[in-house]
Amino acid sequence: MLKSVYKNVLERVLAGIWLIIALVVGVGAGLLVGGNAPAKAASISTARNVTECTEEHPKPSFGSTVVVSNSDRICGSLTTFGGTTVVQGEVTGDIVAFAGSVIINGQVDGNVNLYGGNLTLQNSAHIDGAIHVCGGQWIEGADSPFHSTVFGCTESFTSLLAGDGSPGSRFWLVFTWVALALLLTVLLPEHVMLVRATIKSKWRRSFVLGLLTILLTPAVLSVLIALIIPIPLAIIVAIGLIAAWALGAVAVGWLIGDYLVHMVAPHYYSSRSIQVVVGSAVLALAGTLPYIGWIISIGAGLLGLGAVFLSRFGTRLYVQPKQPLTM
Repeated sequence: MLKSVYKNVLERVLAGIWLIIALVVGVGAGLLVGGNAPAKAASISTARNVTECTEEHPKPSFGSTVVVSNSDRICGSLTTFGGTTVVQGEVTGDIVAFAGSVIINGQVDGNVNLYGGNLTLQNSAHIDGAIHVCGGQWIEGADSPFHSTVFGCTESFTSLLAGDGSPGSRFWLVFTWVALALLLTVLLPEHVMLVRATIKSKWRRSFVLGLLTILLTPAVLSVLIALIIPIPLAIIVAIGLIAAWALGAVAVGWLIGDYLVHMVAPHYYSSRSIQVVVGSAVLALAGTLPYIGWIISIGAGLLGLGAVFLSRFGTRLYVQPKQPLTM
């Protein structure tokens, strides 16, 4: 019985991960790093006389082989999950591949983004855009005249930490928070649920406690570090605060997703994974808004942090809820 329950939970989590990736990556052209493409790519594409598109806005492919033949011209971003992507013709847009191989022997007017696979550029490959390879290798043909810069994981991760506001940075921010939220709700469902219940019933007290915690933390850490001997204790305290912040933010995201799914798509209301995915993605995207994004992020973090401490890291109910809690 328990095995079947965990199996269903795992299937929902995987479905949620694929859903958020497909929505964020596959819908918008060039969502990942479209802003990094050289300007000449667009000028070359518009100035050249080309044949009409054989396919526009292709749908994401899952685990299959995608072949763009010599006579094909794809207009739009080509997104694949697993499998192999072979480009013999032309793609006017970005190529985004997760856990799959990409072989290019044609024309790509855009970026090539590969995560967890190998990229092969044959002699007739012509790429007018940036190449991002993370978790794999790329092989260049001797005569492949691509006009691009090759980036690895380090550059992408640095861009994410810097928070430059680019589409790629926003994607990785959303993806990271959604993955973290799904992981915590699978591993610690009761803890997240109790923190969420505390936020819902005592949000003012949670916010005040979270604010006081952040204000007092620098002084506490300074005292611990000044004592020299218990420096590991200071590290433990800092790690505990980070964990509490993350747990609280996930609970806030779940609460937001609960409300949004109930309002917009009530037929999916019983799915916890969809609530978590929607709420975490909305909260992460709201944090990237200009001027008010940092206010939203800090406010949600303080609210969740206080609720984590009120519920003793989600181990007890702070207040008896009016309605029974459901998993």
